[in-house]
Amino acid sequence: MSELETRIQYSFKDPTLLKLALTHKSYAYQFKPHLECNEVLEFLGDAVLDLVMSEYLIEVYPGDEEGSLSKKRASLVNEVTLADIARQIGIQENLLLGKGEMMTGGISKQRILASAYEALVGALFQDGGYSEVREHVRLFFKNLVASRSAEEFHSDFKSRLQEHVQTEVHETPIYEQVAMSGPAHDRQFVIAVRIRGLLVAEGQGKSKKLAEQDAARNALEKYASLLQRPEFAKTDLKNNSKEEQ
Repeated sequence: MSELETRIQYSFKDPTLLKLALTHKSYAYQFKPHLECNEVLEFLGDAVLDLVMSEYLIEVYPGDEEGSLSKKRASLVNEVTLADIARQIGIQENLLLGKGEMMTGGISKQRILASAYEALVGALFQDGGYSEVREHVRLFFKNLVASRSAEEFHSDFKSRLQEHVQTEVHETPIYEQVAMSGPAHDRQFVIAVRIRGLLVAEGQGKSKKLAEQDAARNALEKYASLLQRPEFAKTDLKNNSKEEQ
């Protein structure tokens, strides 16, 4: 745990809070009676992140209206970004997961990592108060805020993918739900995105919208190589258009 504290530049006064933030429900449920897990801290951390980032974005973009600020915050505080920060600080090295979750690769699941980071933020708030958690969040988000262009802030992954596909392939990406798991209050969705009927990528999230955004993001990362495939080649498109005429 000391390495994790070094990376986040904070030493917990109450180490049990840090351990709780890293305790996934799959680990807690292995014990009878059940241990506490990080879900309540995750709930708290989610709210704290929104507050800290709202304050920060108002400071950085003083002329923005509510709608613009909301889009900026949503493009920064999401499952993808939080999982990336979790990996950056080494949360995956300290997670307490149940045997089943470990066997199915839970240590690398984006949703679990993002949730653990939210729980860590909640633990920081409880242990050190608002000023400490504010400093931590700004430390890890300031470069993201500074490097994000206006286009990236205002165009989500689905919109950007659609613009590329309609320009190059003259079609629209199709999203379809391929899996859903978890209880009603804690759903996990898996969404596939197809272009020209071919599976391009999958994504996951707490809602269908989040999963679609994740799928679009993953598809964008592969897009350049996709265009080199015969079924996506421009020559193929020209031939198809001639046949249609």
